[in-house]
Amino acid sequence: MSGSMEVDPAVLLDLALQHDRVAEDTLEWAKPPTDWLREFPNTYGHIADPVLGALQDYYQARQNAGIALAKEHRDTAAKLRAAAAAFERSDEDGAANIRRYDDTNGSGAAPYQQSPSLPGSGTQAPTGPQVGAPGSGPADAGAHTPGDTGADTPMGVAPGTAPGTSSATPDSTGTAPGTAPVGAGAGTGTGPSAAGGPAGPGGGPSGPPSGPLGTTPPSGVVPPGGPAGPPSGFGPDERGQGPNGTTAAGDLPPVPVPTPFAAAVAKAKDAEAEPAYVVGDAVDNDLLIARTLLGAVLAAVDSSVLGLHWAVAVLRGPAGAGVFITSNEGRGWFPAGLYLPREVSSPWIWDEVLADGSGDPASPWEGVSDPARVLAEFGLAWGRKAGAELTALVSSGSIDHGLRQRFPSVAMQDLVGPSYDVDLRVFTPDTADRLALAGSGEALEHVAAVPDAQIRARCEELATEAHRLVAGSAPGGPDAAQSRGIRDRILSALGSGRPIPASWWEELRDADDLLTAAMLPHRVDVGRVDVGELRVDDEAAALRALVFERRCNELVLLLAGEASRQQLRDAVYAHEQIVKHPRFVAAPAAVSTGVGERVSRPAASSGSVAAPVAPVAPPTVSVPPTAGGPPPGAVSAPDTSAPDVTGRP
Repeated sequence: MSGSMEVDPAVLLDLALQHDRVAEDTLEWAKPPTDWLREFPNTYGHIADPVLGALQDYYQARQNAGIALAKEHRDTAAKLRAAAAAFERSDEDGAANIRRYDDTNGSGAAPYQQSPSLPGSGTQAPTGPQVGAPGSGPADAGAHTPGDTGADTPMGVAPGTAPGTSSATPDSTGTAPGTAPVGAGAGTGTGPSAAGGPAGPGGGPSGPPSGPLGTTPPSGVVPPGGPAGPPSGFGPDERGQGPNGTTAAGDLPPVPVPTPFAAAVAKAKDAEAEPAYVVGDAVDNDLLIARTLLGAVLAAVDSSVLGLHWAVAVLRGPAGAGVFITSNEGRGWFPAGLYLPREVSSPWIWDEVLADGSGDPASPWEGVSDPARVLAEFGLAWGRKAGAELTALVSSGSIDHGLRQRFPSVAMQDLVGPSYDVDLRVFTPDTADRLALAGSGEALEHVAAVPDAQIRARCEELATEAHRLVAGSAPGGPDAAQSRGIRDRILSALGSGRPIPASWWEELRDADDLLTAAMLPHRVDVGRVDVGELRVDDEAAALRALVFERRCNELVLLLAGEASRQQLRDAVYAHEQIVKHPRFVAAPAAVSTGVGERVSRPAASSGSVAAPVAPVAPPTVSVPPTAGGPPPGAVSAPDTSAPDVTGRP
């Protein structure tokens, strides 16, 4: 499975013997020819004394080098024997731990001895990507081959951590991802809502989290274990578990429990090796992880959305491996109700890292119809920053032939279908919702600060504000007119406290489906553009406006459900997809003249000089008695009133 390798202690001992033999041969080779040197003066006379001195110096230096080299071989042999002993102790400790765990009556178990190789549960600093990132690579990616089981450690983010996050996050620990420990420490977490999961109306955190979840740089993939002992997970199960007969003892270490996604990866790897019936046969672990994640996502999301495709990529660099996922809607939009492994990141949250402080969005791929191309473009940009390379790429759509030619060493697979080995619609301690993965730090703080009693009102405020901002920033056009009308009707009824008929919600869903169909011709096919030369910012304006309309529809449709903190988290995410978009510009507030500030202009007397009537003069617009300004969403025209000719100074 990913991140693991099979090691036989007997092989290590055999290698140690080989190093011992090499050390002995090296010492034998390094011995100086003492008999020949002793007879050298008798053979060549004293005239050759300088040559004799040089020969003695040479052979002495060779002997010193041989002794040093032999010492290195002997040290290596000693380390190999120590490693073999450690593996054997680890196996014995694991067996003892299993026997103790299975001994529910508390009798008959062998005494447990703590293994020095069992990982602890300390926290780690990122990620930036848990790459992780863009975000929060391992051994040189060029050395990666199918079946490579190199360390899947979190990808280091050389340029910096994820934007808007602290250096340490509560969802990253020093233990290996892929398993979650359940032991004496279980049940002491902060709760699902603080960890990026769902919570009921009363389950919200009392204060802002110590660090944004999921916005850290990319981290490693999910290895289910290694030879040094079973790894622990991200942290204790935050849902709380009482002590029982096997966990109440304080001297017992946490029992590693594989997470659902790690179990799905292990199952997929076993299935991959089945046709050859060779256990441990070469399997491309990166491709396997990417395909397993994508299949689980496709099983969890609504497949009826027209034109929506997904892609997953794995990048490897000097510090580890990172998994990235994106859709081809907006800036990698995630639907509500999708809970992804915390190691997964989005390429769209790393603008600050990739932009080098230029201030311009460094992810100019919005509107590209092929999500695999987006990840390939990101892989090039991120690779230059983190020294990482793309190693695996999978897509629910077809992958362009030119992309395969550009990356011949990358394992690729297209037309991936749904896989039901793991259910990403259910929150687990090793997963996070879309706000935790792609939301800003201030959004998480905002959600934590909203009291339970105000959740419903705040969701309505977010929906109303987004509706007003989008309507005021761009003309709707025929594609958005129907959605805007239905949203306005629903929001007005909610504002006045009237019940919403079920037919209105269905009308809004149907109008949203029409928007998805209208988006299809606006997506850009970039197959003829070379990788690394993609710039589609200007062409995406029309598509972006339709995406904003869909997010407004999403915000209103969330109001059809019961108020909960998860509803608020989903609403804040959808709202940020609009207002935090680097290309979104809200229309300036209209400035109106108050009633008390109006200036009455005196009528021109018969003797006054009247200005000639210009043939193109604009019509006179009278100010209404109530100067409340234009209605919400109206676009104010520039002032084109005629010049004042009443003779005032």
